Amino acid sequence: MKYILTLSLLFVTWTAGANTPSVPTLFFSYSSLYDSVCSNTPERKIEPEWAQEARTRTPEFKATWERLGPVFFGKVFEIFGFGFSRKEMTATLSVCPASSYSSPLVLTVNRFLTSYMKEKPTRTQDEFADLVFHELLHTWVVEHTDWPTPMILKYQSELPVTRNHLHLMAVQKLIYQQLGRHDLIQMNEVNYARNPAYKRALEIVNLEGISAFTNELQP
Repeated sequence: MKYILTLSLLFVTWTAGANTPSVPTLFFSYSSLYDSVCSNTPERKIEPEWAQEARTRTPEFKATWERLGPVFFGKVFEIFGFGFSRKEMTATLSVCPASSYSSPLVLTVNRFLTSYMKEKPTRTQDEFADLVFHELLHTWVVEHTDWPTPMILKYQSELPVTRNHLHLMAVQKLIYQQLGRHDLIQMNEVNYARNPAYKRALEIVNLEGISAFTNELQP
């Protein structure tokens, strides 16, 4: 009987652990192959020192995410109770002057590099964690949104980029509020204001309220 009870307890413990949401393990690496394709126009020329700094600082970027990623997504999992379908992902670092992407996961790190920014201040490591959080939230939101939701239909006349960021920005702002990271909220307000589509998405979230979008997320 004691043996059976022990096995039962082990099974319950294993099952609970298996169902606990977790952040996908990210394998960070600089990709010269991606950048060689991305930088095939004069406007996207890549200087060798940018690539070298990105390679050298890859462990630093990785350490930053491993420090803050579980904090950000830990609060996501605590509030919503569901995680990702994937357990591992490749995080490609790029110095090509282009946008970051969620699928595939490409992180443009130019503004974090002293070789690129020169005399201008580089972005902080907390801002790098915010960048990764933003791109991974795209994947998480897509997995837990029955598209198009009523709120998406309400704003179907908006640009696709605006619509695609509504739920993301609502979750992002909620998490930073819960963590007391008002510095990151303010940072995003400044950065998003530079992009008309992002600015509009944040305006809509602030107008409708965070819960109008977070209530539409589901396991």
